Amino acid sequence: MRMETGTFPNRDLQEYLEKYFIPVKYISGIDSGQFSRYGVAATPAFIVLDAEGNEIYRKIGYFKPDLLIEQLEKARKKAVRIVTHR
Repeated sequence: MRMETGTFPNRDLQEYLEKYFIPVKYISGIDSGQFSRYGVAATPAFIVLDAEGNEIYRKIGYFKPDLLIEQLEKARKKAVRIVTHR
């Protein structure tokens, strides 16, 4: 719940997500098939996939907005490295 009220409403985070990602939210209990598909056993979970649906980054736990942007930037840089080595 802290993510919903404290992290996701942050303007800087919203702008960052809109610029670099296509966010998808699954809800525990409702989207249990997706949780199984990605092997999610704890929430919140942040999984970054490439264009083919391959997982390239995963972090579990609560993050304040600035720390989440930092983690997502690591994922973005990793994605760039993967693409340039293909």
